[in-house]
Amino acid sequence: MITRFLNEVKLFTKSNWWIYLIYLALIISIILDKKSVLSVIIISLIHFTADILIMMMFSSYTQKKFNEGTKYQIISMLLFTSLKLYTGFIGNGWHYLAADPIYLLAAVKNYRTDLLNKNTRLVNPLSLSVISVLMFLFILIPLNVFVRNSQWVQTIGIYLFAIALATNGNTPLRYKLSILALFLMVNGSAWETYNTWKADDIVGLALSYFLLPLTVFIFYIRTWHSMNRTLESTMIQT
Repeated sequence: MITRFLNEVKLFTKSNWWIYLIYLALIISIILDKKSVLSVIIISLIHFTADILIMMMFSSYTQKKFNEGTKYQIISMLLFTSLKLYTGFIGNGWHYLAADPIYLLAAVKNYRTDLLNKNTRLVNPLSLSVISVLMFLFILIPLNVFVRNSQWVQTIGIYLFAIALATNGNTPLRYKLSILALFLMVNGSAWETYNTWKADDIVGLALSYFLLPLTVFIFYIRTWHSMNRTLESTMIQT
């Protein structure tokens, strides 16, 4: 497992080497500003580990190693949940947990579609959007989960990305929703990092939610452009 993990890190680094430069610059800035950096480093490293495990999960599923992929998924889920609970207790960041039920439904749909070849019709972008709105109206807002406006932007992006994952196939709708969701998530997290920085209470999860989704955002932008070029060439040929 360790060798597989290191190979996945190498692949990630090859495509996203620039993210380490941004991360290093931010960590140095925090140190120079005489703010606590240890929890930020630990949280971001755990988040990075969980993301790499998700990549390993997808690779295992592609190779039809379903038991192995499920193991990676469970470990990554435990890491993500632990980080969100910790951030909720120490930094009142409960909004990171808010969209987990939507992600769970999207994961169940994708699991049944990709591995069992069954369609879960009840789980779709419309139904998940309705559930998301109801959660905002009857749970998140009444409980005053959002402390800052930046958390609103983050959470809307997180919800939209979960809804995008439930859109079948690599359709233009899925790409558009994903790009919008990641744009909101990245910018909301950058804003939240700045806000917690000003308050002298930097939350490591905000920083990692800014940097790691940024790599996915750039990937989607590149893929979207290539997909558009393919469609244009197909139209010209026909």
